[in-house]
Formats: sequence, C-alpha cells, structure tokens
Amino acid sequence: MSTLTKILIVLLSLLSVYLCSSVVIYVTTATNYKQAYESLQSEHMALQEKSNTYEQQIEEKRRELAQLTDKLDNEIASLKADKSKMEQELKNITRDKSDLDEKVKTLAASALGFKETVEGMQNNLVQTRSELEQARAESIKLGKNLNEITASLEEKMAQLDATTAEKKRLLEEKAKLEQQISGKVSAFEPITSTVSGPASPAPTAYDSSSNAPLQGKITAIEGNLATLSIGAADGVEKGMVFHVTQNDNFICDIRITEVDAEVAAGTLQLVQQQPRVGDIVSTTW
Repeated sequence: MSTLTKILIVLLSLLSVYLCSSVVIYVTTATNYKQAYESLQSEHMALQEKSNTYEQQIEEKRRELAQLTDKLDNEIASLKADKSKMEQELKNITRDKSDLDEKVKTLAASALGFKETVEGMQNNLVQTRSELEQARAESIKLGKNLNEITASLEEKMAQLDATTAEKKRLLEEKAKLEQQISGKVSAFEPITSTVSGPASPAPTAYDSSSNAPLQGKITAIEGNLATLSIGAADGVEKGMVFHVTQNDNFICDIRITEVDAEVAAGTLQLVQQQPRVGDIVSTTW
C-alpha cells in the first residue's frame, strides 16, 4: 500500500470522525433547541397567565382605587362641611366668649357693689343688734310691768267674782221678796176691790210673778239684741224680763222689746258673760 493511500485512508478516517462528531453535535444541539423552545413556550404561557392575572389585579385595583377615590371625596366633602361647621362654632364661641367677658366685667362690678352692700348690711346688723339689745331690755321691763298688771287684774277678777256672787245673792233675795210681795198683794185683793169699786187699769210693766213661768232658748244674737224661741202664742209680752243661765250660772237678763206670734226679741241687760245660741231663758231663776 502506498503512502498516498495511507494518507487518504487517514484523511478519510479523520473526515469520518469529523462527520460523526458533527452529527453528534448537531443532534445534541437540535435537542437542546427543542427543549429551549418548549421551555420558552412554557415560560411564555406562564408569563401570559401572569400577565392576565396582573391585568385582572390591575383592573381590580383600579376599581378599588375608584371606590377609595369616591370614599375619600365623600370624606373630604364631609370634612369640609365639618370644617365649615367648626368655623361657625368657633365664631359663635368667640362671640360667646366676648359676651361672657362682658358678663364677667358686669359681675365683677356687681360683686364690688354687693361687697359694699354687705358691708352696709353688716353695719346695719350691728346697729340692729344694738337696738335688739335695747328692745330686750325694754321687753324685760315691760314683762315686769305686765306681771304687775296681771297680778292687779287677777285681784280685780277676784273682786269681780265676789261682786258676781253678791249680785246673785241679791237677785235671789229679790226673787224671794217679789214672791212674798205677790202673796201679800193677792191676800189683800178682795178688800181692795170692795173698797175702791171698779178695778184700776193694769200697769204697763209686766210682772213675772203674776203668771206661770215661761221658758225658751236663744235662737240668735246680734250685738246687744237676742231672739228667743217663744212668742205671743206662748204668752210672751213686751216688757217681760227673761233670765239667761248656763249650767245654773247667771249670764244676763233679756228685756223683751218686740213680740211676734212664734218668736220674741229683746235687749241684753246685766251682762256677766256673753250669751250663746241655745242658752236657756226663763222668767224665773
């Protein structure tokens, strides 16, 4: 075998090796491109999905932003209204503060005047206390005089009671004497009528011992005039004297001045106590 052939064989061998290497490299490279393409396609799809997701999120964020914007606008409007209201309230408070300052000044002046008034009242109180002490001393003096007058009055009341008892005794004696005189006059009436002839006219004054005793009650009292429950139908006449009693105690006399059929009226006499409606009246005592 010649050298050229050997060289050709070597060259062919090297070329075969080169071709095999190229094929292997090509196959290997083609496989990598496919994997890269598939990988890129997967990444593209993932990115597309992420893009869609991001677009949805962006749209949702836009809606939220719009809602938040509306909410913020409403809050801003409300805050502006509150601001206006607070500014108005601040103006009112400022005006009220001015009014209160004026009132404080007025009250301060009034307090000063009140203080002066209190001082004057304290001075008046001191003077009044002094006058009160004098009045107390005068009251003590008057109390002593009153005690003396009371003692004197009690003494006079005792004398009055004694006088009343004496008057009662005298009235009893008067009644007894009237009865005795009435008995003696009735005993001498036949002789008198025989001697003198016709009977003389009756006296105008009423004699309580000549008829049966009358008894009634006081129905009304007006001043010095009393009204009785008996009248002309019961035998009451003008000039009669009725005695008023309370529990067998002499009160006063009533001299009849007006007589009606059922009632009579008269004036109070010898009043010891004030008579009352319902007191017993009688021509005898």
